[in-house]
Amino acid sequence: MSTYDRYLLSFASFIIRHWLAIVNVALLIFIIPIVLAPFLMSTGDPALGAIGNAFMAAYHPTCHQLPERSLFVFGHQMTVCSRCFAIYVSFLSGGLLFYFIRNRLKPFHILYYILFCVPMGIDGTAQLFGIPLPRGIGPGLQLIWAVESTNELRLITGAIFGLGSALFVMPYMQQIMVMEEEAEQERNTSSAGQRV
Repeated sequence: MSTYDRYLLSFASFIIRHWLAIVNVALLIFIIPIVLAPFLMSTGDPALGAIGNAFMAAYHPTCHQLPERSLFVFGHQMTVCSRCFAIYVSFLSGGLLFYFIRNRLKPFHILYYILFCVPMGIDGTAQLFGIPLPRGIGPGLQLIWAVESTNELRLITGAIFGLGSALFVMPYMQQIMVMEEEAEQERNTSSAGQRV
């Protein structure tokens, strides 16, 4: 086996052993500029503002960035809409939660995952096609019907979807990584046996 092959196998082994930490760190690195951009733009420093604007431009392919559907912090718009922000943060939260329960949580049926998708699907579809839905509670506990969703509902439905996605996908990833690790151990055992 060449040195290159050994390095490649060592790198693959590292990914298999630490995949969850890698995913969580990557998500955190992806989320930080979402909040950092408005902070940089709020400083009044032209150089920092330019960096914040560069973050806005970089995140544009991931989100429509409509101001009326976005959250504002430090007086400036985040780089993604409120629903996307909720999805990313809750997926990261699901990844952190999965770290503690990964030996107990088994993959669940796709029908349960669909239930996590339904609230966002209803909210987004109704808004897209102009179907009024109850979007709040007014005085006297009457329902407030509206076509346009609210950022609060976008946050809630996005968070449900993101958490459900993390808890649906990660048990499968865990099973794949365990199977790969077992296969690697079996290869190592058989190659050691051949050398003897």
